[in-house]
Amino acid sequence: GDEEDDSEDDNYVSDSDESDDRPPEQFDLADTTIMLPPRNYTLVHEDGRLHKKDNFEPMSFGMQRVWNDRAPEPIWVQTKNARWWQSATEVVVIAYTVPKERMKAANLIVSLAPRQIHVSDRATGALYLHGETQERIDPSTSTWLTDGRYVTLTLSKANLQIYDAKKKGTDSDTHWHRLLTEDQYVERGMVDADYSDLPVDMRHKKKMLEEERRAMKKVEEQTNECALCGKDVRFFCDCRSGDKDYERPLPEGWKDPRLGFVDPIFEGVKYDQSAVGQLEPKPPPQPAPYRGR
Repeated sequence: GDEEDDSEDDNYVSDSDESDDRPPEQFDLADTTIMLPPRNYTLVHEDGRLHKKDNFEPMSFGMQRVWNDRAPEPIWVQTKNARWWQSATEVVVIAYTVPKERMKAANLIVSLAPRQIHVSDRATGALYLHGETQERIDPSTSTWLTDGRYVTLTLSKANLQIYDAKKKGTDSDTHWHRLLTEDQYVERGMVDADYSDLPVDMRHKKKMLEEERRAMKKVEEQTNECALCGKDVRFFCDCRSGDKDYERPLPEGWKDPRLGFVDPIFEGVKYDQSAVGQLEPKPPPQPAPYRGR
């Protein structure tokens, strides 16, 4: 993706103090008005200032901008007890609820497990951050530190899914849509996916697959381009609609009834597996005639 100029981003100031005070979102669907509950997360900068992307409308069809060659501007997701940002290989978490007077390493208990993070006060037992992570992490390479301003956890993603050939599509995605399993999902598309720190061979493979997909799509478009109007003959071209001998190419998925297409061979056939009477019994096999020895 191409990075946009966010020159006025640093001057953006929030109009509200608490994200949960925002009114529920609503939209109209036909004659029905649907109310959505308010989000329990906000998009912020590292210091907690509200980011202008917090008032961003996600792209249609659940699309998401992906960065492969360079890292995008960091956008932090802030929940009730954590502020976090991610790349393809790590998640950086700030436990911002820790009081400043308790931000010494000797005052804190921080534990990391493959699917759990924990930050508490050694003396009072106060729990600042605890929960099950959305995906597995590698505790042996994950670290934490405190500089008197923040308690920061740097979690190394295990990323087991990118090594599993059976994982396809979103199942092989290294981008987390929430930090903890108790958190609300971040709307897809509000935060860009950063893959710029993936190993070089994986980025090269991903780029080659994308180029191959684009080449196949271009060949398909050229094959189905009408020589008269230049439109796709499968969908938009009506140049030969009056020709009875012309058979329009069918688009991919045309047998899917959800798309309104019907296979004429099976139209009207409603086979119910529970209705045994629909199955006509085959005649018993006849004995073969005697052929002698």
